[in-house]
Amino acid sequence: MEQVTWTIEDLNDLKELLASEEICTRSAWAKTILVQVYTARNEAVWLQAAAQEIQKALPAAVVVGATTVGEIANGCSLSGGTVVGFSFFRSSQVNFIALSCKSGQEQNVGRCLTSKIEALGVTVKGLLLLATPLSINVHALLQGLAESSPTFPVFGAGAADYASMKTSLVSCGSTSFSRGVVAVVFSGPELHVDPIVSLGWKPLSKEMTITDTDGMLVKTIDGKPAFEVYQYYLGISNDDTFSLSALEFPFLLHRNEDYLARIPISVEEYGAIRFVADINIGEKVRLGYGNPEMIIGESKRIKNYMHSFAPDAIFLYSCGCRRFLLQEEVELETLPFEEIAPTIGFYTYGEFYGTDNNLLLLNAALVVVGLREGPSRHKNRLAESAEASSDPTDPYAYKHIKIITRLLHFIETVTEELEHSNRELALLSVTDKLTQLYNRLKLDQILTREVSRANRYGSKLSIVLCDIDYFKSVNDVHGHQVGDEVLVAFANVLKDNLRDSDILGRWGGEEFLIILPENSIIEAKMLVEKLRWTISNHLFPVVGHMTCSFGITTHHLEDTESSILGRADEALYKAKQSGRNRVGVKPPVTVSEW
Repeated sequence: MEQVTWTIEDLNDLKELLASEEICTRSAWAKTILVQVYTARNEAVWLQAAAQEIQKALPAAVVVGATTVGEIANGCSLSGGTVVGFSFFRSSQVNFIALSCKSGQEQNVGRCLTSKIEALGVTVKGLLLLATPLSINVHALLQGLAESSPTFPVFGAGAADYASMKTSLVSCGSTSFSRGVVAVVFSGPELHVDPIVSLGWKPLSKEMTITDTDGMLVKTIDGKPAFEVYQYYLGISNDDTFSLSALEFPFLLHRNEDYLARIPISVEEYGAIRFVADINIGEKVRLGYGNPEMIIGESKRIKNYMHSFAPDAIFLYSCGCRRFLLQEEVELETLPFEEIAPTIGFYTYGEFYGTDNNLLLLNAALVVVGLREGPSRHKNRLAESAEASSDPTDPYAYKHIKIITRLLHFIETVTEELEHSNRELALLSVTDKLTQLYNRLKLDQILTREVSRANRYGSKLSIVLCDIDYFKSVNDVHGHQVGDEVLVAFANVLKDNLRDSDILGRWGGEEFLIILPENSIIEAKMLVEKLRWTISNHLFPVVGHMTCSFGITTHHLEDTESSILGRADEALYKAKQSGRNRVGVKPPVTVSEW
């Protein structure tokens, strides 16, 4: 396999290229030719004209294309141009599938794509996808494709439109789509395809929760309009510049052990934000920002990996936000791959990567794909260019990358310190300082939640108030320090004899509250009798044996926190009046209930 990549400005440049010895010589021996056309010109007629010229000269070639937010040719990043990459295969086969897609039909289109691939009857080695994420739900399309659990690698990217965020195009032959997908199926016994992905974005903000969505639209975060996150933390305005201003600050989230980024493209009604990839209700997100040092480091790691793979060609699909972030130094990420093999690619609105049933729609990522025919053959291409690409000795080189990296480290450290302090404060706010059990504030919150749940679903709920008998005499005789030791020991006895689902806290003084979700009054009484016996047989520090009185009640329909607590308090009072070291129940439990 051999790869040739050129940049062109017009059809005359393309005709000259097609007539060149470089193309003619290779086309003579090639079994299959794949031509990729990636262009800044968001015009169907341009893609069509280019494809027609290519097919005149190379009638059997498979020609695919996409509009971009930047082009990559021979490791260099370009703007406003068109790149054409020719992949000449000696023994492998390339087939194409092109499908238009209506809104809401994306998953079915993914399934249809699977059927068409299977109908080819070939052993697939890799699948290149080009799609239009501005107009279709690519996540749903990938879900449909993933249902068949493909055993081959899937990779590719979403077509872009130079940040206007309106319409992008993909093409196959002389046909282009503003709503659709183009697939290139690679097969052949000698063909090896190996994709790898890099992110390099790190979290900046506190963790937030997605609370309302509608498809690709995130309506609220932590119950507030989603736009307020960008307005509050970054000072970004809701105007025509929003997408460009927010491009470098995607949301970061964890999903199925993968770290994903999600880039916003527009603000819509009521402060909702539209993204080019999916985010689900309940997912935890943070604002992120690219770490240039990490991105360059990851590029070196992948370069070493690709060097070991020894590809004949490398395809690069990089999110447009990486270019915005790295600016003039963006080629520090892409150019090293040219040292290994000829490269072609483009800057995207979303990257595709995965295998089996885990096909990911990525943002802010770089997908690097190595292709090779035959066994691994380490070449001199890397060694020959090593001297030319050696690290610069100029101390001022890449200074802004170093500054940004230090600032990011500072922000990350400060954020971690603040989050640690907030976690400690949150814990202190709900914890009794002496016993380390829940305090009354937290118990009130839990009881409110459980009573509401029992009222709504008719579920079982019992509560228990317990009070240490004659505790005042402990303080009077032995002092408050011993009294505190007794309270801590008492709390530990309760905690050690309750189940994980039971909720325990200090209600006040020597009084404790136990909340028992999904427990009837009979189940609660059995548990409490065990607690009473355990406490009465425990040796407490200094004072020896002590006892406790308990009051139990169960939830009634339309109960409030006040009414259920009132009954538990009455039951506790009854136990005290009956001689202490007793269990009071309200309403009483009859023999027949046992």
